[in-house]
Amino acid sequence: MEFNFENILKQLKDEYQNTKCPSTIKQKQETQVGDSGEDTKTDQKYLEQEFCELEIKVDQILSSISKDTLNYYKILSIISSILYEKSKVSLNMNALTTSKAYLEKSLNIIQDLSQDPQIRFIYLKVVNYLSYVISRMGDFERARTLLEEVIKEELKFDTLVYSTEDLFESSNSDQALAKAKLRKLKINNLQMLGWVYGKLGLNSLYAETIHKSLQEELDINDGDPVNWATRCYRLASLFIVQDKWINAVYHLRAAQTVLDPLETSLLPNTALFKAQADLARTWVQYGLHLFSRSRRSVMEKVWEDAWKLCRQNESSDANKFKFVGLEIHTSSVPVKEITNIEEARELFTYTHKWLKRARLFYNLRDYPLQYVNVIQELNELYRYLAFYEKDIDSQYEVHKKRLETLEMLSSLLREVRPTGYNTVSLEIVKEVIDVQLEMMHINLKRVFKSNENTNYSKEEIKKQIEIFNSVNDKMGNLCKDVNDSNPKSVSDVDGLDHLLSSNVLVNSDKDAELDLKREGKTKNEEAVNATELQIEETKSK
Repeated sequence: MEFNFENILKQLKDEYQNTKCPSTIKQKQETQVGDSGEDTKTDQKYLEQEFCELEIKVDQILSSISKDTLNYYKILSIISSILYEKSKVSLNMNALTTSKAYLEKSLNIIQDLSQDPQIRFIYLKVVNYLSYVISRMGDFERARTLLEEVIKEELKFDTLVYSTEDLFESSNSDQALAKAKLRKLKINNLQMLGWVYGKLGLNSLYAETIHKSLQEELDINDGDPVNWATRCYRLASLFIVQDKWINAVYHLRAAQTVLDPLETSLLPNTALFKAQADLARTWVQYGLHLFSRSRRSVMEKVWEDAWKLCRQNESSDANKFKFVGLEIHTSSVPVKEITNIEEARELFTYTHKWLKRARLFYNLRDYPLQYVNVIQELNELYRYLAFYEKDIDSQYEVHKKRLETLEMLSSLLREVRPTGYNTVSLEIVKEVIDVQLEMMHINLKRVFKSNENTNYSKEEIKKQIEIFNSVNDKMGNLCKDVNDSNPKSVSDVDGLDHLLSSNVLVNSDKDAELDLKREGKTKNEEAVNATELQIEETKSK
């Protein structure tokens, strides 16, 4: 076959135009309704046939040229780009096998020339997309190998950056824009590699890679701040479950530092509101997890050595997870084991502030499931605070607040969301029983204090009998009706101001949540609350 550059270029351009046009498959899907299973098989056969035909054309072109041929590298780039575009079309039709075949064919053509400035960009794109496709097919190890190989190599800015359309034009692309595209492609490969590490269970490598991708985005200062903050607090969630409190707080504060300035806009931004609410819930997750680990440390002394080792390891690698160019303050957040009531109150107050903020967005009407979860998290906060209270009366008051919280939730759900109540009623009943048992245990302590005088007066005996009768009545009625009394207002449930002087002081939630009837009437008021507050870890493809 005699080589003619103009003829080859025309063939390739026609092939590319066919890629951009609606496929026969899509036209058929829009005009026919039939057996979806048979249609899928037919589509797969058509795509495989299309791939074989294009492969024959490509092989014919490659056999007619050599390295000495004029525009040799450009022809290879065009062929690889067309195969790359074809793979995207196949993936959109969920034809993973065919998409993989296109990409592997493209990679085989240019792999030996991957360092050439004219080839490098399309090579990086093909590796990125092939890694994604084979990850979807479950081959994470190969995806890891491909991505690690391209990431460890230094980014060369003499690389010619172009789109597939640019290859058919004679004009040169803007090199300033080209460098930005290269950096974004590198970030995308880092994010992809981090995702692969996560799928392989390599959490430490996942954390390092995602943190590095976040730093790269900060360096180029060209991206969606809400998306950046979302990935940042999701990384913090990993540090939380690893008990790496310093790193967790640092990344939560980083996300907060990026999101807070965006609240000044008066325009409603649902993505921003949701990101702020999810950040708040991650802070609550941090507080609850720190409470849980601290409580375990108190109850299980055997765990103490493991705790110390964990904290030593965290201190040694904390400096690896710092952002350059972003000023972050973390001094006010508890980052160590809770050992006494003063520290418990401090952590409770800080976590409770974020919980109220989460409830501004996750209300009962629009997000019933999330609302229930937030109230249950409030119940957990009270449980941990009561654990650290030394005074019996203070413990009783905190558990009483737990009970009121659960009763309020039960009443709201039964009146506003009866179907939701049926879903979570068993969980609520279990929690109420737990609170009642705790309160009964405290009452028994009051009755049988070892140092008390056993010479009771008639009035004291009568009082103790009334206490037992009260507890017995509540336990007896529980199976019939979780709460016979009217629900408390949410401000009463959240506030701890009225407790004994030894208790923690928390501002009441007068504007944190509407009660049942106000919530049913005033939808506009919640929009105002959401405005005052001002989104999956998604792959950047």
